Amino acid sequence: MSSGFRLFLKHSKDFPEVAPLVVILSGALLGAGYMTIHQAKAPDVVWNHKTNAEPWQQVRDGDQVKLVAYNQKYDRKWHRKEW
Repeated sequence: MSSGFRLFLKHSKDFPEVAPLVVILSGALLGAGYMTIHQAKAPDVVWNHKTNAEPWQQVRDGDQVKLVAYNQKYDRKWHRKEW
């Protein structure tokens, strides 16, 4: 472990009210990172304008492109084939 982390653990025993803040901020940062990666893979994001200018044209009927779909049935989940 790094010395900074050890120092943080040592001081956290003196200040237990910091623990919920660390847990909440860590969860928020992990969630933000997950959503950033998820949105970067969405069909309406264009990464390569020359070979794949309109990736949303490759989405067929029955493909799930939503993050969460309640009470809806899809044939398959959409995956980006080329970046």
